[in-house]
Amino acid sequence: MQWKLPQASRLTEWLHRVSISVGFPWIAYIATRWPRGLLLFGARIVIFFAMLIYPRPKREIARNLSRVLGHPPRSREIRRAVREMLRHFAFYWVDLFRFAQLPAEEARRHLVSVEGMEPVEALVDAGQGVVLLTAHLGNWELGGVLLGQRDLPVSIVYFPDKFEGAERFRSSLRVQAGVEEIPLRLDSAWSSLPVLRALRDGRMVAMQGDRDFEERGVEAPFFGASVKFPRGPFMVALLTGAPIVPTFVTYTPGYDFQAHFGAPLQMVSTGDREADINRGVQEWAVVLEDVIRRHATQWYTFYDYWAGTSDLAAPAPEGVREVVS
Repeated sequence: MQWKLPQASRLTEWLHRVSISVGFPWIAYIATRWPRGLLLFGARIVIFFAMLIYPRPKREIARNLSRVLGHPPRSREIRRAVREMLRHFAFYWVDLFRFAQLPAEEARRHLVSVEGMEPVEALVDAGQGVVLLTAHLGNWELGGVLLGQRDLPVSIVYFPDKFEGAERFRSSLRVQAGVEEIPLRLDSAWSSLPVLRALRDGRMVAMQGDRDFEERGVEAPFFGASVKFPRGPFMVALLTGAPIVPTFVTYTPGYDFQAHFGAPLQMVSTGDREADINRGVQEWAVVLEDVIRRHATQWYTFYDYWAGTSDLAAPAPEGVREVVS
């Protein structure tokens, strides 16, 4: 969805590429050599100056958080939430570089709670493929790394990043953790075949469910508007019989991690494929909305997520569950 980001100047684009080509190797080097506290402090400084150079996404972030949290985009609450979201995003990168390279025991030391993992492991032990459906929230990449470090058969499905250098480093970190990669191409009608093969081989396949990359998604109510969600995860689950398990790795207030594996969404065929997919999408949208309400400043969306949608005749969300600082 990077084509939806606010247009950057040529200078900003050049600086972005240089920061990846020069900065990422440096971050990879210091990630396991510097104390984590110092790394997180440095990440806050970097994101602050990045937003000084390229401030436009902050307006889009504010619009999104305004809808989620129920405050005006220019309110003090939303300004604070935007700063918190950018902080989480900066920490995401540092922690991905750090924990993908450290021994598994060190990474798990910061994983303070895991909920719902036992049923997923039982499915894998029985040879059943599982779709781990997640979102651009918390530290989703770290979830795959932690599972790979536990010698569980996990594959990550992704659309390659616009910036090749960023994707190259992500890829190297996944490989180090023993995670299989399945890249998807928008121009290929056959790119989903490796996903089907992985599920039929009894692997856990992690997929994103909050962005409709192909612009062919299924609409569902989401924070008071009708939003399109990707149909791919529900299609492959329907074709293979794999359950869909909502999966999230989020930051705690102390910047450790907590993993949550939700109740499986079982895709049962009724003979009407579109109706079956639609039903699965509706269930997923409810789950995702609840998670984002609770972790609003960990949902990394830098473009106007609700652009072009119209509000539904539904009551506004009541209350705000996440405390921002």
